Formats: sequence, C-alpha cells, structure tokens
Amino acid sequence: MSKTALLGLIVAVCAGCGASPTSSGTGTSTTDPLTSPPPDVDTVITIVFENENASSVITQAAPYFSQLAQQYGVATDYTSSTHPSLPNYIMMTSGSTQGITTDNDPTANTPVQGHDHLAYQLDQKGVMWRAYMESMGAPCQMSSTALYSAHHDPFLYYSDIQKDPASCNQHVVDFDQNFANDLASGIYKYMWITPNMCDDMHNCPVQSSDAWLAKVIPQIQASDAYAKGKAAIFILFDEGSSRAPGATAALATLVISNQLATQHTISTPFDHRSYLATVEDIFGLGRLPTTADAASMDAFFVPATAVAP
Repeated sequence: MSKTALLGLIVAVCAGCGASPTSSGTGTSTTDPLTSPPPDVDTVITIVFENENASSVITQAAPYFSQLAQQYGVATDYTSSTHPSLPNYIMMTSGSTQGITTDNDPTANTPVQGHDHLAYQLDQKGVMWRAYMESMGAPCQMSSTALYSAHHDPFLYYSDIQKDPASCNQHVVDFDQNFANDLASGIYKYMWITPNMCDDMHNCPVQSSDAWLAKVIPQIQASDAYAKGKAAIFILFDEGSSRAPGATAALATLVISNQLATQHTISTPFDHRSYLATVEDIFGLGRLPTTADAASMDAFFVPATAVAP
C-alpha cells in the first residue's frame, strides 16, 4: 500500500461514528463476551500521546510514525470525541469517563469509586503491571510539574489506588528510573507509558515525539519480552487537536506485535473502550459493564489455540 493510500485510510472517519460513551459504569461484576479464542499475546505495552489527529502524525514530518504505520497494524477508524484529556485517559482504563469533565490533578478531583477499572482487574487476575510516567521523579506523584502532568496519569484517580500509598508507589513509577530494568526483567506483563509534556506532543512538535519513539520502540523490540515472547505494543492518542465540545477526531492508532495476524489495516470503528476491551480479552480479565459491547481489536492478532477455561 502506498503512503498516500495509507494516509487516506487513516484520516477517514466513518459517517456513522457517534461520540464515545460517557456514562459511568456502576456494576462490579465482569462478563466474558468472547465467542472465539483470545489474542495469543502475553505482554502488553501501551504508549499514549497527546492532542494530534492522524493527519498530523502519519506524515513526512514524522518519518518513524509513518514507518511503523507501513510495517504494522493500523486502526484507520479509531476516534475520540471527548475533551479535555483526562476523561479520555479514564475511559482507556475504565471504559467510561466516570463523570469527569476537567483536567484537574487528582488532589483537586473527586476520586473514582469502586473497582471497575483495569488496575484492579489486573491485580485480581495476578497480572504484574506498572505505569511509567516520564519526568515524574518520585513514584505516585499526585501533583503536576512543568514536564509531568498528573492528569495524563489515570491510575492516580481511582480511590482504591489513592487509599493504598504503598501499592501506588509500587505500580506508578518514573519512566527513566525504572522502565529499562523492568523491561529486561520480563516481570511486568502490562506496562503503560506516558511520555512527558514535550515527548507526548502536548508542548512540543510532532518531530520531537517521533524522535523519542524512534528510541523507545527499538528498545522494546530488542527485549526478550518482545523478541522471544508474544508481545503487543499499542500506540494511542488521547484526543485530537480540536477542543470543541463533541469534536470527533481520527487518531493515529498503531498496533506493533510479533503476533500480528498480518501486516494490515482494520477499518472497524474503534474508540478507547475498544482498547480496554482488547486488553481484557488478552489477559482473560472478563469485560467490565462499560466494555461489554465494545468492538475489540482482537482481529489484529493471531488467536490462541483455545480459550482458557
């Protein structure tokens, strides 16, 4: 596929795509809607960038993003219509905005109550996980600094994490201080990465993030977790460049894996719930009520030989 044709696919948004769900999920039980084997993946690494449409990212100005789009999976109709940033991050990790409408730091926001979120699901399943925040410094920082934005750190907004500082310090850590060693260890099967306010495109141009990603992805692919395992890297964006209420944006969403079903694009309409549903399927977590009907991204991957009992 030519670069021009690929760009046309990525920036196309289906005419019938509606806004992402914003209602808060109140259920505590999970469901399992899988009727076919889940993806044959055992490690997930997620990197989330900021505030750009696909048309600004998969371009000659960002050659590494474009290279990845040509080599690996692309979700050409992954959209967001929720603003500002924080509700999108909460949706990625709980399937709902949970009623959050601001970008306030955790100390100035009402905590999300209950256990209907990804971190709790991973803990209950015994999946080792960590969230890596570039330029955060000390772990579990609830207040933003010049380069670290707490509202790009969704795990800090869940009440059960806030109430357990020791667990928070273990799970939400600085990227530069921990990621390389943790990646080499292979201990953590779910790894979330939030670049700092420059490297995530929030305060710096696309070219800066492109250069940052060109260092991080080869590092991941050289690790045993990727090279010798069954790994998936999701590259996501929280929202598009417009902050207008309800403005929908096609986001550059890449799926990098040694378990891809094929090097291809998928035009199914996806949103942030789709990402969460896919992670739930990969680890056999069961679906939260908020993701029970979400279109998963499972088709990107080779299926496991059988559904685990």
